[in-house]
Amino acid sequence: MRISRVQITNFRNFQNLDVRLNQHAVLVGENKIGKSNFLYALRIILDPVLPDSAHQLRDEDFWDGLEWPFARDLKITIAVELTDYEDDEDLLSVLAEHVVATEPMVSRLTYEFGVPASAPEKPLSASDYQFIIYGGDRAENQVGWDLRKRIPMDLLGALRDAEGVG
Repeated sequence: MRISRVQITNFRNFQNLDVRLNQHAVLVGENKIGKSNFLYALRIILDPVLPDSAHQLRDEDFWDGLEWPFARDLKITIAVELTDYEDDEDLLSVLAEHVVATEPMVSRLTYEFGVPASAPEKPLSASDYQFIIYGGDRAENQVGWDLRKRIPMDLLGALRDAEGVG
């Protein structure tokens, strides 16, 4: 299995990011350009041990270019597409419900943080926002930690000082 695409909207320093990944991906760049934010976005969807409190974002997690008060329909969205899992029966059974393309087979998991339609009409506050994680293209197809724990993910810490190692 591999992550083939990541889409991030309105999250921290990403207004609208859409990245397609090949077999191997390495994040390299200057300080403060979003490498850690990108990895945290992946963790929000894929890391089953991340507590719900880490999924419940704050106003400051919205992209800085947005004006307050936020529009009611404004959301933070993080979507991850997974592919190359057809030969793994366990992953196939886990991800089959979330398929968005069949040739090649691609499943999508999406995190959304926004104001639910059921929220009362009033000025917005951080407590009005809720998160959901769902599979495929249907928000009602919610994904919990029980599914995410079956998706293999290893997060390696940053190599901060490559010249000083050794």
